[in-house]
Amino acid sequence: MVRKILDSLTYEKQMFVKLLVLVTIPLIVMGVVSFHIYIQSESAKRSLILSAYSDEISREYENILTSLKEYYIDAANGDTVRWLARQEEIPYSQFSNMKQVQRLLEGNYFMEKYISNYEFINVSYGWVFNDYGLFPYEETGNREEVDEFLTEQEQMQLSVYWLNREDINPPMLGSIRQSSSVDTSGLLLVVKKEKAANNISWIILVQVSDKTLRALSESYNKLGYDVTIFGNGKVLLDTNTEMTENYLKEGIKASGTYRFNNGKKYNINVRNDNSSSLTFVVGYDTSKVKKDATVFIMASFVVMAVFVLLLVIIRLTAVAFSKPLLVLQKFVDDQNTQIKELFVSNLLKGELSEERADSFFKKYEISPWPAYRMIAMACKGEDVQLKERCWEILTGLPEELKSRIFITPVYYEDRLIFLAGAENDMEVDNKTVELYKEVKDYIAESFGLITASGISRTFHKLCHVRRAYSECVQTLYNKSNKEDMEISSLALFDDYLAVNSGGNVYDMIIENELIQAIDSCKEEEAGRLLELIIDRMEIKNVVGIERNFYLTRLLTAMLNVPVTEGVALSDVFDSEQYNILNRITQIYGKQEAVDAIDKEIIRPVIRKLTDKRQEGEVSEILKQVMKLLKESRGNITLNECAEQLCYHPNYLSKVLKREKGVTFTDIVNEEKLKQAKYMLLTTEYSVAEISEKLQYNNAQNFIRFFKNHVGFTPAAFRKEHRK
Repeated sequence: MVRKILDSLTYEKQMFVKLLVLVTIPLIVMGVVSFHIYIQSESAKRSLILSAYSDEISREYENILTSLKEYYIDAANGDTVRWLARQEEIPYSQFSNMKQVQRLLEGNYFMEKYISNYEFINVSYGWVFNDYGLFPYEETGNREEVDEFLTEQEQMQLSVYWLNREDINPPMLGSIRQSSSVDTSGLLLVVKKEKAANNISWIILVQVSDKTLRALSESYNKLGYDVTIFGNGKVLLDTNTEMTENYLKEGIKASGTYRFNNGKKYNINVRNDNSSSLTFVVGYDTSKVKKDATVFIMASFVVMAVFVLLLVIIRLTAVAFSKPLLVLQKFVDDQNTQIKELFVSNLLKGELSEERADSFFKKYEISPWPAYRMIAMACKGEDVQLKERCWEILTGLPEELKSRIFITPVYYEDRLIFLAGAENDMEVDNKTVELYKEVKDYIAESFGLITASGISRTFHKLCHVRRAYSECVQTLYNKSNKEDMEISSLALFDDYLAVNSGGNVYDMIIENELIQAIDSCKEEEAGRLLELIIDRMEIKNVVGIERNFYLTRLLTAMLNVPVTEGVALSDVFDSEQYNILNRITQIYGKQEAVDAIDKEIIRPVIRKLTDKRQEGEVSEILKQVMKLLKESRGNITLNECAEQLCYHPNYLSKVLKREKGVTFTDIVNEEKLKQAKYMLLTTEYSVAEISEKLQYNNAQNFIRFFKNHVGFTPAAFRKEHRK
């Protein structure tokens, strides 16, 4: 292998490489030996230091965190907090008592430097006390965030524990904290009192100063040692996120040296304190030892520097003498490219015989294919320098894209010409699909140009290239007379043949562009492509079962667009449209089918996608309410719903009004109507049976309700829509 590489180099390059190897190998060996000796001695030394630092770090942090925890446990059990928890009204006037509470929650002289702020939430009576004062809970500025936090706390069985919420942003207005807000971010000590199962009476949140805690580990961090503290399985503090993530991923439980998946190697010491339920992990990246050891290797490179400088001077001299040869090599490469372009141009003109083509293939070691397709592209625009831009497209094609093109792409008669070859007709169809898509995307993304494309039929001899070119030109000419020049277009010569050609792989291209137009909410573009697909089916005389098959496939692909976006089809279509696929496949008029698909599928899907993307995510509470309504078929009261979701009925009603703009009763009626319509159209239940399933006292009440909202009686609705 080495011999082949050397043989491929010019003489001056070979001399440069040999001299460089002769000098560098002894120096590199010397540097590597010194490198390993240093690593072994330094690693042993660092392991001893790591054990001592681990004891020291765990002792310092344990004293602080344990002291904080014990202090607030005592405070929570004291008379002051018990008095505070009993206050049903906000104790604005109890100044002296509140001052005592403030001093208690701020901590003593030892702890106050470790505490950033505190929050006392009286959940039972709905008010908050913190560094910023007293305010009703319902006026909390970040109410939704705090509601979610309290819901999580109801599920947590521990009454006193550490919690890391550094991923949560504090409630800020610019650079100032939002007034009347509760800060649930950062490293928190949580102390809570429960009055029943999964029901909190009050809760104290003490935010520990991350800056002060990290200051303790700064001296160790400067020496290259990283610290991570775990409490109840959660990360409370870490100075190296990468080490922490790998520690958790590997499931490490004991001290030792570990190599992680990212290739880094850490020496880790683990200390567990059962009394405080804290775990201290101290480690260092062994690569830093290697980094220090690289000084020996760098020294060897310094020794090499003078000789390398001499070699570079020699190399530059050699390059100066070889420059005419490099120019000649580039000239030969350009000549080869021009010869290939001339060859393809002659094929397009029909001026080459099979013998001359075979001679060309042997000379340039090109293997011909049994089957071919041609793509001709015309770039649309009013740019007077459009021809120059087309040349830029060909010269700038990525190498990977060039490898998919047979021989070479050419610019011929103001068109970009690409040949695709393969072993058989089916394979060349697939390769042409991929080549068309990639070239079109490349031109649009890199040059911002719109293209019109024509694709020939499959041909099997290169003497038919001229005919294939004529087919591409014909499709481009017909397309340009019909289509809006502001829209990218594609036409196949098959579309202009009056034969029953059956299916064609290029349906996939137009179908994919239609799906992309729907997903991009381009209604006019989607309608144009839909009409093109139906036109092709008409031209090919596709009828009967085959027509239903292709039409059903197309409709299914369109209906999959909202599903992929996470939108249920029942949210897109009304109950009257449950049999939409069957109805549309029974429409045989071309224009009637296009209008029906556009009106009943494309527009509702685009409208729903647009609404969803504009409105964003519906609140979690609304999702839960809608789920309960659907599961109960609308047979649930506001109080029952609020009880199951653990919210007050008034609060739930306000959320629904804000999110949906309607009352709970309106939503229940809407769900009952949806269930009633579904059963009327898809089942054989009688009106009385449907009334009973929807839990109406009698059928007359159900009939009256249905007619008031729909305008028909249930029986009339079923008869009308089952026609």
